[in-house]
Amino acid sequence: MVGQRSLENMAVLQTIPEGFTIAVETINGIPQDILAELCRDVLLFLQYRLGTVNVGDFHSKLENVESNFSKDAVQGAINALTFIFRSAAIAKVSADVLGRELKGTLAWNDTSLTVVKHLWAEQGQTLMSSETAQQMLNIGQLVDMEWKLGLALSSDSCRSLNSPYVAMTMTVADPSGHHITRTFEMTIPEFQNFHKQMKEMASILETV
Repeated sequence: MVGQRSLENMAVLQTIPEGFTIAVETINGIPQDILAELCRDVLLFLQYRLGTVNVGDFHSKLENVESNFSKDAVQGAINALTFIFRSAAIAKVSADVLGRELKGTLAWNDTSLTVVKHLWAEQGQTLMSSETAQQMLNIGQLVDMEWKLGLALSSDSCRSLNSPYVAMTMTVADPSGHHITRTFEMTIPEFQNFHKQMKEMASILETV
């Protein structure tokens, strides 16, 4: 299990998030083709080319091949892969080094290890590019978020609109510490979709 080998000299797995070992057990049980697709989506997410990795879609695919994983288990696998690829990009390690470090934890089977190594060899260089790596290191921090429910009584095109909306105010600290406040409005369906996406992002970021 993870922890049987000292992590002091490892470039990637210097710290391991809670639940990592259980997540790797899930990854080991995912069929090779679905795992490869999952890795690609995680890598696209880290390159800002995909808004989120769809847990529901991958859970359905696993159900179709009679793999008995819960949505929480699939989310854990996504979290672990996100942690691994992000850490590997920041440490700028090759596929061979990443594979050696993962193998050293004694938690990975040969199939899942081969898939992760292959996808990192295929797309890792893009993720390690200076621009992408800088984006990952320079993401602003959400300081405060407020919302209020309002009712739009009229508009330019409708005098009796009576349409509910949500006004959002978000304050973000950039890497220099400067606070930036943005205000925007959303319809109720837009707010519900925003809420769903925020929950999915929070689940991923818990272990990243």
